[in-house]
This record gives sequence, C-alpha cells and structure tokens, in this order.
Amino acid sequence: MQRKAYKISAILLCGLLIYNSLGYFLVLSAMRIAVRQQKWNLLSTIPEQKLSIFTFDKSGLSRLKVVNKREIIVDGKLYDVVRKTIKGKKTIYYCFHDLKEQTLIAKTRLFNSQQHQMPNKNTARLIVEKIIKTAVIQDKTYPIIRNCTVSISNLDPLPISGPFFSILLPPPEPSC
Repeated sequence: MQRKAYKISAILLCGLLIYNSLGYFLVLSAMRIAVRQQKWNLLSTIPEQKLSIFTFDKSGLSRLKVVNKREIIVDGKLYDVVRKTIKGKKTIYYCFHDLKEQTLIAKTRLFNSQQHQMPNKNTARLIVEKIIKTAVIQDKTYPIIRNCTVSISNLDPLPISGPFFSILLPPPEPSC
C-alpha cells in the first residue's frame, strides 16, 4: 500500500515537472492559434469601406512585401489581407491596416534589441588585431634569474614529551 502511494506521488510530481517545462509552450501555442483564428474571423466581418485596396501588376511589386498569405507590408505598413483576387496580370489585395499589431511588433523588436545588444561592427577585424598584437608581436624581455641558497642549520629535531604543541620556527634566511 505504501509503495503504491510512493509510485502515485512520483508519477504526479513527474507530470507536474513535465507540465512546468513543456505545458506553458503547449498552452501558449494553443492560445495563439485560437487568437489568430478569432482575428481572421473578425477580418471577414469588416465592411468594404474600411478596407484598403491595393492593385499590383508584375512591375509594381517593389512596394509590396508578402509576409505570409494573411499579411503583407506595403510602403513599410503592415496590412492584414482580407481577400486577394487575381485579374489577368493584376493582383488586387483587399486589406485592413493593423496598427496595433504593427506597434506591438515594433515594440517587441525594440525590446529585443535593447536586451540583446548586437556585437560591434568590424568584429572580425578587431579579433584579428587582438590576435596579432598578443600572439605575433612579442616584446623580447628576458627574465632575471638569481641564484639563492637557503641555510637550514637551525632545525634540530625536538624531543616529544607529552601533548604535541605547534612551535613556530623563524623562516629561513636567504644568503643573497
């Protein structure tokens, strides 16, 4: 009976540990998918008057950057694609300007750039200069070598009688 209680508690603790490490990721992924699906459903209910309409032919694609099939960037602004129609050589995008998402992405990028600073420019050049200065160019300095002799004539064996007490001896004297 007691072994079963240990096994149940061990399984429960392992489950909590796994949820703590992977559960947040799974829950946040599910929430992200749900929010994205809800956003796409809201986009289909937006009236035609509030939509921005962009018409691009093959030569006008320089202003357009397709992020994915649901988002595009036109002239540096992020738009959610409500629908897309192709007529001959022209592609017509019916889009909604998503200012909230654009500011959220900009703030996230700013936060990440402040938290994770980019390395200095010309890093490779600085590393090569450091290697050349420390490894290739060496100052030829020769160390000074001294010969010293130490006399240890004061050390005589002490007779041990009774409890051992540590007696501090003077340090040896150099004869240089």
